[in-house]
Amino acid sequence: MMKQACVIKTRPVLLSNLRNMDGIIRTKLLVTLLSGLLFGGCTGRSGQEKVNIYPIPQKLELSGDWIKIPKTGYRLEGINLPDTDAVSLLKQSFLITEQAKQTITIRQLEKAESEMQRSGAYTLNVTEKGIRIGICDDRSLFYAAQTLSQLIKDEKKLPVCTIWDYPDIVFRGVVEGFYGTPWSFENRVEQLRFYGRMKMNTYIFGPKDDPYHRSPYWRIPYPEDQAKNIRELLAEAKRNKVDFVWALHPGIDIRWNDTDRQAAIKKLESMYDLGVRAFAVFFDDIEGDGTDAARQAAFMNYLKQEFVDRKGDIRQLILCPTEYNKDWAKTDYLDILGEQLDPFIHIMWTGDKVVSDITHEGLEWVNKRIKRPCYVWWNFPVNDYCLAHLLMGPVYGLDKNTASDMYAFVSNPMEFAEASKVALWSVSQFTWNMDRFDPKQSWNTACESLVPEAPDAFRLFCEHNADIGPNTWMFCREESFNSSDLINRFEQSLSAGKYLKKEAFEITDLFMQIKKAPGIIKSSATNKQLIKEIDPWLTQTGNVGVAGIATMKMLDLADKHDTEGCRKAYKEVKEALNTIAVFSRPYRRGEQDGIRSGSQVLLPFIRQMLQYVENSLLTDEKPKEVPEVLAGSKEMGELSCYCEDDVVGLTPHFPLVTIAPGEYFGFRVEKSKQPVALVYDLRKSKSKGRAFQGSIDGKVWFTFLKAGADRMDTIPIHEPRIRYIRCLNQSQSDMSVGIGRFAVLTKSDTLSHKQE
Repeated sequence: MMKQACVIKTRPVLLSNLRNMDGIIRTKLLVTLLSGLLFGGCTGRSGQEKVNIYPIPQKLELSGDWIKIPKTGYRLEGINLPDTDAVSLLKQSFLITEQAKQTITIRQLEKAESEMQRSGAYTLNVTEKGIRIGICDDRSLFYAAQTLSQLIKDEKKLPVCTIWDYPDIVFRGVVEGFYGTPWSFENRVEQLRFYGRMKMNTYIFGPKDDPYHRSPYWRIPYPEDQAKNIRELLAEAKRNKVDFVWALHPGIDIRWNDTDRQAAIKKLESMYDLGVRAFAVFFDDIEGDGTDAARQAAFMNYLKQEFVDRKGDIRQLILCPTEYNKDWAKTDYLDILGEQLDPFIHIMWTGDKVVSDITHEGLEWVNKRIKRPCYVWWNFPVNDYCLAHLLMGPVYGLDKNTASDMYAFVSNPMEFAEASKVALWSVSQFTWNMDRFDPKQSWNTACESLVPEAPDAFRLFCEHNADIGPNTWMFCREESFNSSDLINRFEQSLSAGKYLKKEAFEITDLFMQIKKAPGIIKSSATNKQLIKEIDPWLTQTGNVGVAGIATMKMLDLADKHDTEGCRKAYKEVKEALNTIAVFSRPYRRGEQDGIRSGSQVLLPFIRQMLQYVENSLLTDEKPKEVPEVLAGSKEMGELSCYCEDDVVGLTPHFPLVTIAPGEYFGFRVEKSKQPVALVYDLRKSKSKGRAFQGSIDGKVWFTFLKAGADRMDTIPIHEPRIRYIRCLNQSQSDMSVGIGRFAVLTKSDTLSHKQE
């Protein structure tokens, strides 16, 4: 697999970035912030007590003193009828009784600065005399109660402090917008509770494989059992101060006529009757008549006029456009939306590409065209395009100078709800307080908080399950970031003829920890749903650890010139890699690989060390045949092959190239491997005029019976003797193509069929 270098981009936190919300920032506050708050905790006068608040508040002043929570509890004072959900949360932290002498006083914020007028903004003052909370709405009190629950130390004391807090992004949260198995009802309930704890206030319901959200049943109301679940989710969202946004996706088969306009109104009415008060309409990932910008704008304006305006209590109406990223914005589509779409309607945007970082320059570019701040849909940690990988690494690549560029920010997660919390934790931190957001520290805290029973083992697992692998958008996330320098230093020294014993010991210890980590997590973690979701990757991570230990043993014996011992260890490494391949195979989904762990640094290192031993000591073990590129096109002359486990193919080549009539590209497979399926992902390719062919001898070719879909598909191979695979342009005109993937899945003579 292509190895990609990634760099985590962070920006130093400057004193000038500290917001002065009331015109006074005391020296004590600055010292407190710099001593601890930037990294998730603040230290009091003793230097021993820490205050951890997540998301990190905008402004916190600690005196260093602590007070005991009165055994007689607190009495609520101030505004009448405070939010019942927030009061319930306060009761989980304190005894609330009318007889108490100490008070929790709740007051409405008046004449506050603009930031403190945002939904969810609050002030909090804890003293020996009591607790004072300033709010602008019910969400404010709920968030203040969440903060108080985090301030409590040892269930009996609170720090004397003052907090001024508000979100940088008014609407922030999650869009369930991925392809694949939608989240279960139970997943969604727990997610909504998690959002409440992390001060995220938006959940967009739009799973691509929900037929009542999308085709074929978008015109039809939900069956009663599913409608009942949505009612319950709405109630849970309300309890956690989350706006439940229901999305309609009519674009695949919409007819631009009054019948479908009324069908859409009727569907929205049915969702309104269930309790939905915020809506979105998706026109993403479609072709044909549904992509017309003017008709989309007219349709959305009709919904605004005939549904939103008549109801009077609809909070949001959102559009996900067809050209939802800069890479696809090649027409005047966005300009038409900007000119014709009602200003009340917000427009979603994924960045410069479908999957990309979010930058000020990129948002500024689109905002000028759509004439409003965009509604950011960030495609991370979603993995529906790289199903072999879990995306468990840090959240980064988000510009801190974008708060004023966006109306909202939502993250598209994985189909694994609990595993997605590692990234969503950091999304909550970034969207609440951009200046104080630190990717690595936030990731560390997320790992510790989500699996407190085994934080080190879970952190190690996440670190080595962060790679995305080659993908169409060339989006990369760094993996094995705490050990990559060590491994690179050892590998470079070895190639120069020097074996570094200290580094070898450290790498061996690393692989031993990796081997042990899955077992520790499984036996210790109480979140069984998380374990269920990540279980295949836990097993594969352990397999990588075993392969790594055998690799370091092989290198040690090679350094000692123990040829026979090295040969034995070499075979152990080969068998360990075989175990990885066999374990992965049943998990393949279509054109995507099965289960990948350690794919960016660890596995390439292991394979490189095998080649090193083959070239330096065990020359008779060196493969007599390797995959070979077939380039019947000048533009494909720079292609290369790769062979990983039981997958052989061309290294991805994403830039588009032109294949003339009669030209082709492909590869030869080693004799030791038996192709069982061709898998491909070809950008801009069309099936018309294209032929996938196989050959036994490279001379006589036959075309596979299944032509395959335009862009990506899997084609079974029924002739076990095939050694040559190619894609031929048999049309009369040039063909543009970019290679995201062109490979075969194989069975090896060395694979254990018993394990299959």
